[in-house]
Amino acid sequence: MEEAVFYKSEGNTIFMKATGHVTALACPPLKAAVFARLESQPLVERVYLDLSACEYMDSTFLGLIVGTQKRFARLDCAGMQGRIVLLGVNDACKGLLRTIGVLGMVELSDALVAFPGDIERLSGESRASARFLLDAHEELSDLSDDNKKRFSTLTAVLKSAVDAQSDCADGERKGR
Repeated sequence: MEEAVFYKSEGNTIFMKATGHVTALACPPLKAAVFARLESQPLVERVYLDLSACEYMDSTFLGLIVGTQKRFARLDCAGMQGRIVLLGVNDACKGLLRTIGVLGMVELSDALVAFPGDIERLSGESRASARFLLDAHEELSDLSDDNKKRFSTLTAVLKSAVDAQSDCADGERKGR
Protein backbone atom coordinates (compact mmCIF):
# COMPACT_ATOMS: atom_id res chain seq x y z
CA MET A 1 0.00 0.00 0.00
CA GLU A 2 1.28 3.45 -0.91
CA GLU A 3 2.45 5.80 1.84
CA ALA A 4 0.04 8.69 2.27
CA VAL A 5 -1.31 11.06 4.91
CA PHE A 6 -4.63 12.87 4.79
CA TYR A 7 -5.89 15.88 6.74
CA LYS A 8 -9.08 17.83 7.24
CA SER A 9 -10.20 20.28 9.89
CA GLU A 10 -13.93 20.62 10.33
CA GLY A 11 -15.43 22.74 13.08
CA ASN A 12 -13.58 21.91 16.29
CA THR A 13 -12.25 18.56 15.08
CA ILE A 14 -9.06 17.54 13.30
CA PHE A 15 -9.19 14.42 11.14
CA MET A 16 -5.98 12.68 10.04
CA LYS A 17 -5.44 9.39 8.26
CA ALA A 18 -2.23 7.51 7.53
CA THR A 19 -1.90 4.67 5.03
CA GLY A 20 0.88 2.29 4.09
CA HIS A 21 4.38 2.53 5.56
CA VAL A 22 4.37 6.08 6.94
CA THR A 23 7.81 7.67 7.09
CA ALA A 24 9.46 11.05 7.52
CA LEU A 25 8.60 11.88 3.89
CA ALA A 26 4.93 12.32 4.75
CA CYS A 27 5.37 14.21 8.02
CA PRO A 28 6.28 17.87 7.26
CA PRO A 29 3.04 18.89 5.53
CA LEU A 30 0.94 17.07 8.13
CA LYS A 31 2.74 18.75 11.02
CA ALA A 32 2.39 22.19 9.39
CA ALA A 33 -1.36 21.73 8.85
CA VAL A 34 -2.10 20.28 12.28
CA PHE A 35 0.02 22.70 14.32
CA ALA A 36 -1.39 25.72 12.45
CA ARG A 37 -4.92 24.50 13.15
CA LEU A 38 -4.22 23.86 16.83
CA GLU A 39 -3.10 27.48 17.14
CA SER A 40 -6.22 28.93 15.49
CA GLN A 41 -9.89 29.38 16.30
CA PRO A 42 -12.28 27.80 17.02
CA LEU A 43 -10.50 25.78 19.67
CA VAL A 44 -9.87 22.18 18.73
CA GLU A 45 -11.75 19.76 20.97
CA ARG A 46 -11.05 16.46 19.23
CA VAL A 47 -8.20 15.01 17.19
CA TYR A 48 -8.67 11.72 15.36
CA LEU A 49 -5.93 9.78 13.61
CA ASP A 50 -7.15 6.82 11.56
CA LEU A 51 -4.44 4.16 11.41
CA SER A 52 -6.66 1.35 10.10
CA ALA A 53 -4.75 1.30 6.79
CA CYS A 54 -1.32 2.05 8.30
CA GLU A 55 1.05 -0.90 8.05
CA TYR A 56 4.10 0.70 9.67
CA MET A 57 5.14 3.99 11.29
CA ASP A 58 8.72 5.16 11.42
CA SER A 59 10.14 6.99 14.42
CA THR A 60 9.64 10.41 12.82
CA PHE A 61 5.91 9.78 12.45
CA LEU A 62 5.78 8.47 16.03
CA GLY A 63 7.53 11.69 17.12
CA LEU A 64 4.95 13.71 15.22
CA ILE A 65 2.15 11.91 17.07
CA VAL A 66 3.86 12.71 20.39
CA GLY A 67 4.49 16.34 19.43
CA THR A 68 0.89 16.77 18.32
CA GLN A 69 -0.39 15.23 21.54
CA LYS A 70 1.82 17.51 23.64
CA ARG A 71 0.73 20.60 21.72
CA PHE A 72 -2.95 19.59 21.94
CA ALA A 73 -2.71 18.97 25.70
CA ARG A 74 -0.64 22.13 26.34
CA LEU A 75 -3.17 24.32 24.60
CA ASP A 76 -5.77 22.72 26.87
CA CYS A 77 -8.20 23.07 24.04
CA ALA A 78 -11.66 23.73 25.44
CA GLY A 79 -10.39 22.84 28.92
CA MET A 80 -10.74 19.16 28.11
CA GLN A 81 -7.12 18.04 28.50
CA GLY A 82 -7.78 16.09 25.36
CA ARG A 83 -5.94 13.14 24.00
CA ILE A 84 -5.53 12.21 20.38
CA VAL A 85 -7.76 9.28 19.49
CA LEU A 86 -6.00 6.66 17.38
CA LEU A 87 -8.51 4.63 15.41
CA GLY A 88 -8.13 1.08 14.09
CA VAL A 89 -4.56 0.47 15.24
CA ASN A 90 -3.26 -2.92 14.11
CA ASP A 91 -1.05 -5.12 16.28
CA ALA A 92 2.19 -4.14 14.52
CA CYS A 93 1.59 -0.42 14.98
CA LYS A 94 0.33 -0.98 18.53
CA GLY A 95 3.63 -2.74 19.26
CA LEU A 96 5.59 0.25 17.96
CA LEU A 97 3.47 2.65 20.02
CA ARG A 98 4.02 0.49 23.12
CA THR A 99 7.78 0.10 22.60
CA ILE A 100 8.33 3.83 22.22
CA GLY A 101 6.00 4.70 25.11
CA VAL A 102 3.25 6.50 23.21
CA LEU A 103 0.32 4.31 24.30
CA GLY A 104 -0.04 5.99 27.69
CA MET A 105 -0.54 9.43 26.21
CA VAL A 106 -3.12 8.70 23.51
CA GLU A 107 -6.50 6.98 23.41
CA LEU A 108 -7.02 3.87 21.29
CA SER A 109 -10.45 3.20 19.83
CA ASP A 110 -12.10 0.90 17.33
CA ALA A 111 -15.13 3.19 17.12
CA LEU A 112 -16.43 4.04 13.68
CA VAL A 113 -15.88 7.78 13.36
CA ALA A 114 -17.36 9.48 10.31
CA PHE A 115 -14.52 11.24 8.50
CA PRO A 116 -15.25 14.01 5.99
CA GLY A 117 -15.56 12.72 2.44
CA ASP A 118 -13.33 15.47 1.11
CA ILE A 119 -10.34 14.77 3.37
CA GLU A 120 -7.24 16.10 1.59
CA ARG A 121 -4.19 14.04 0.72
CA LEU A 122 -1.10 15.97 1.74
CA SER A 123 1.91 15.82 -0.49
CA GLY A 124 5.23 14.86 1.04
CA GLU A 125 7.31 16.15 -1.84
CA SER A 126 9.88 18.05 0.20
CA ARG A 127 12.41 16.23 2.34
CA ALA A 128 12.20 16.52 6.09
CA SER A 129 14.92 18.86 7.28
CA ALA A 130 17.47 17.90 9.91
CA ARG A 131 15.70 20.30 12.30
CA PHE A 132 12.35 18.60 11.64
CA LEU A 133 13.83 15.14 12.24
CA LEU A 134 15.66 16.32 15.36
CA ASP A 135 12.48 17.82 16.84
CA ALA A 136 10.55 14.58 16.26
CA HIS A 137 13.25 12.44 17.85
CA GLU A 138 13.69 14.78 20.79
CA GLU A 139 9.96 14.39 21.44
CA LEU A 140 10.47 10.63 21.59
CA SER A 141 13.64 10.91 23.68
CA ASP A 142 11.77 12.97 26.26
CA LEU A 143 9.39 10.06 26.88
CA SER A 144 11.88 7.71 28.55
CA ASP A 145 15.50 6.92 29.31
CA ASP A 146 15.20 3.92 26.99
CA ASN A 147 14.26 6.26 24.15
CA LYS A 148 17.13 8.61 25.03
CA LYS A 149 19.50 5.67 24.58
CA ARG A 150 17.64 4.33 21.54
CA PHE A 151 17.86 7.63 19.66
CA SER A 152 21.08 9.09 21.13
CA THR A 153 23.25 8.46 18.07
CA LEU A 154 20.63 9.77 15.67
CA THR A 155 19.94 12.91 17.72
CA ALA A 156 23.69 13.60 18.01
CA VAL A 157 24.09 13.34 14.22
CA LEU A 158 21.03 15.50 13.63
CA LYS A 159 22.24 18.14 16.12
CA SER A 160 25.55 18.29 14.24
CA ALA A 161 23.70 18.71 10.95
CA VAL A 162 21.49 21.46 12.37
CA ASP A 163 24.53 23.24 13.80
CA ALA A 164 26.35 22.95 10.47
CA GLN A 165 23.35 24.36 8.61
CA SER A 166 23.14 27.19 11.12
CA ASP A 167 26.86 27.94 10.69
CA CYS A 168 26.45 28.00 6.89
CA ALA A 169 23.47 30.33 7.12
CA ASP A 170 25.36 32.64 9.50
CA GLY A 171 28.32 32.66 7.13
CA GLU A 172 26.10 33.52 4.18
CA ARG A 173 24.49 36.40 6.08
CA LYS A 174 27.88 37.79 7.11
CA GLY A 175 29.19 37.48 3.55
CA ARG A 176 26.45 39.67 2.11
